[in-house]
Formats: sequence, structure tokens, C-alpha cells
Amino acid sequence: MSIFIEFQRKPKLHFEIEEPPYDSKPSGGIKEARFLRVLLCNNPMPGFLKWLGRNAALQCYGDIQFYHLEDGAPVFSRLMPIRWAAADEPLTWQVRSDNAIAQLFDPTKYNASFHRNCFPGTKELIDVAVRFDDDEDCFGWSSENYLPDKGWRNPEWKIPKGRYLAKVTVQSSGETISAIFQLENTVARKHFRLLNATQEDILKLNK
Repeated sequence: MSIFIEFQRKPKLHFEIEEPPYDSKPSGGIKEARFLRVLLCNNPMPGFLKWLGRNAALQCYGDIQFYHLEDGAPVFSRLMPIRWAAADEPLTWQVRSDNAIAQLFDPTKYNASFHRNCFPGTKELIDVAVRFDDDEDCFGWSSENYLPDKGWRNPEWKIPKGRYLAKVTVQSSGETISAIFQLENTVARKHFRLLNATQEDILKLNK
């Protein structure tokens, strides 16, 4: 009985695509942007077991790898650390020595942006990719984009026009969950989107 109870109380995680994608008007000389994001969901306890209480998934962290759709080859040589969209931007307003006010990189906020707790019945947004203005290229979106000299269009995560696969992986308390999505970047920005991967897509990455 105790084994059954502990199993039921474990976080039950799954991913969902955010619909519709998030459109915004950021600063930094960019007029319009579309962010593609997925949600990490911790299922609530079923009604007849609510008295047990579902555990939170604590200190979740993870990464994203992008692959070419045609052959499943990785786009980048390393994994992109995920950014939790609800985390503070790693920037702080400060007064410079010339008395001008500027936004400066904040290492404390940067380090905090990689971990998130996901409580039962809640959904935590994860940034995947972004496309700006009339660009044909898109970019993987991570807190690394806020590092000094990286900028919004971080060349390390540049993804040319095309269709790709994105594998999102999250780890928490010894548990690992992954999901694969199609990244559609052959269309106008207003149609730039994530789709659920097909079984054929998944098999390309499991060769």
C-alpha cells in the first residue's frame, strides 16, 4: 500500500505547446517578435486521491537540442540550456559612473533563471525559439541570449529558414521527461510555430 501511495504522489509531468504563440513588441530596436514556447505541466491528483496530495517537481532544469528534419542531424554542437519564461530577465537597472541609468547584466538573476518548481495543477512556460521582425532566420531562446555581447539575435543559436525538430528535456529529483516537436520556420513570422512531432520524426532521432 505504501508503495502505491508514494507512486501516486510522484509528480506526473507532460508537455503542451503554448497556443497561440506569444507575440510581443520587445525593446532593443526590435519592433515585433514571436516566441515559441511549451508548457511543463504537473497533473493534479485525481479526485478520488486528492487526499494524498501530489508532490511538486522541484528545481526543474533542462535543455533543448535542435535537429534537421530531413536526417535528424543536430543543428548545434551543444545543448541549449532551457529558460523558464516566467523567470526574471537577468538585467538590473543601475546608475553608471556618468550618472546615466542603464540595464546591466545581473549574474544572480541569470543563475536563478535555469531552475523552476512545478507544483501540481500548474503549468510552467519554457522558451524554445524566437523570430524577429521580417527575419527569415529564427533563434533558439535561452538566458544565454542575455549575456554581454550576445544580444537578442545570438549567433550561437541562429537557426536558418527551414523545418527542424526540437527535443525538450527536463530533469527533476532524478526524474527525466522529454518531448519532440516540429519547428516550422519556412513561413511568414505570423505562421511561425511549433507542432507535435510525428512518429516518423521521433524514429529519426532514435536511430
